[in-house]
Amino acid sequence: MKASHSIPRFFAYLALAMILVIPVSWFVLYFGYIGYGNWKNWGHQDFARNGVSQIQPAAEMEELFDDCRHYIVYTGRSSVSTWNATAFFGDRYQLTMQVPVEILSSTSGHTIAEPEFVLLEVERITDGGRGARFSRQLEFGQTEWDKLYASKGNFMTIGFTTIDTPVTNFEQYARASR
Repeated sequence: MKASHSIPRFFAYLALAMILVIPVSWFVLYFGYIGYGNWKNWGHQDFARNGVSQIQPAAEMEELFDDCRHYIVYTGRSSVSTWNATAFFGDRYQLTMQVPVEILSSTSGHTIAEPEFVLLEVERITDGGRGARFSRQLEFGQTEWDKLYASKGNFMTIGFTTIDTPVTNFEQYARASR
């Protein structure tokens, strides 16, 4: 007789366990894995808006170029965040700087490696102003950037001659890149 009472009690405990396991599992998964990943990069885009002054090459680009944009790329839990700055200038050129950063909060961070720069010369605008065909490309690092910055943006100091002829619809391309 005792065995017959334990079978329904077993099913009652099993049902109760299943009711509790689902929310507890969700809680552990969200706050233990997903939540941590979200918390870890909480404020990254706020830092992109507020942190220009803390990322020296980004602040220098902001000083040299009127149309300079900044954003953070975060590619996963075990990866490093990357600060990106892109400047459009001379009605023909696009300069991009990327540097790994450690973000401590929405208002605090710093670089953790040397920046890399890529200068692209636009040959013509394509896809109704949304794309571009490039004629020349120059990749350079911190040493060349220091020379370029000291010369107030004179690319001849790093061996690159710029062209003053504007590219048709360059402004449209720059706007589409926002």
